[in-house]
Amino acid sequence: MNKIILALDTTNIEKAISITQKIKDKIFTIKLGLEFFNAHGKKGIEEFNKIGINNLMLDLKLKDIPETVYKAIKALDGIKFGFLTIHGQGGKKLIEKAKQAASEIKSNPKIMMVTILTSLSDNDLKEMGNENTVDEQVEKLSKLASATNVGIVCSGREAKIVRKIIGQELLIFTPGIRMEDDVKNDQKRVCTPAESLNNGANKIIMGRSLIHGNIEKNVDKVLNSIKE
Repeated sequence: MNKIILALDTTNIEKAISITQKIKDKIFTIKLGLEFFNAHGKKGIEEFNKIGINNLMLDLKLKDIPETVYKAIKALDGIKFGFLTIHGQGGKKLIEKAKQAASEIKSNPKIMMVTILTSLSDNDLKEMGNENTVDEQVEKLSKLASATNVGIVCSGREAKIVRKIIGQELLIFTPGIRMEDDVKNDQKRVCTPAESLNNGANKIIMGRSLIHGNIEKNVDKVLNSIKE
């Protein structure tokens, strides 16, 4: 099964659909985040359902009090999607309420717990009063994910640490993926597709480095780089 999740960070729904149709048979699914969802909501997700994308990753990174997260997920009923992100730093009760809500809506999406955003470094954590390094904090959150039986979103750099903790059954999705010659943009902890998968990731999340230029050729380039 394909390893690529295409991140579509745009408010242009026609462009997003057009891009998806070009390469949907070569990728695992697409990821839609706050930018798209705030512009188009559930109606926008339904447009992807119409072209057969029913397992999409809804990257809302929910973090609030547990009951609010529960109600927010329940409000997503009626659309088809496969994965939903929450912030692990919201705590165990948030994760449990998110899982409960997900099990009560028709799509029954898998909850994916975000560890530390790939735009953050050790120094960024210190500025926020967290004395743990990124690796240490990811390790702690991985133990929480293992205890609550949810998948993880982390940098490919930390995927090896995470896999040792959560075992082989739980999913690891890795953003911050770049080819060797790609621009890093706002990402600080980047990894190549092959490195990330070799470290234990199940899927790699890529956006700008695929969309910039000829997307079909870019996807093929990535696929060739991760052939076993």
